[in-house]
Amino acid sequence: MLFSGVFSDFLLRKGVSLGVARKGPIIVGLLLTVAMIGANFTDSTAMVIVFLSIAFFGNGLASITWSLVSALAPERLLGLTGGMFNFIGNLSSIATPIVIGLLVTEDSFAPGFVYMTVVTAIGIASYVLLVGRVERVRS
Repeated sequence: MLFSGVFSDFLLRKGVSLGVARKGPIIVGLLLTVAMIGANFTDSTAMVIVFLSIAFFGNGLASITWSLVSALAPERLLGLTGGMFNFIGNLSSIATPIVIGLLVTEDSFAPGFVYMTVVTAIGIASYVLLVGRVERVRS
């Protein structure tokens, strides 16, 4: 996460737009997170560790989403916007273990990896297609 923030700030200092500097590391991190699906296609414990290590590193890169909240939210509604952001994030923290628990069988964790990869792909598509220009919303 620290690497992602430092890199994002470095891009800003080099004159890259706020949108690219903030969304870029998030999207790259999510793309790396998709590597977790590779664990489904190997029987080697070492390779599973490699795939999951790449995915966890990517997850860390993608975790600077708060920089977008602080850049987009109206100044007078920053607390409310942050609270809603945390609320939605925490809903996924509740739902994900339940869904994975329902998907995973005694024989395989593969459906859990597929589920998380699909959720990550939806996240990538959301940042690319739904999150437009990064500029403060006027209230």
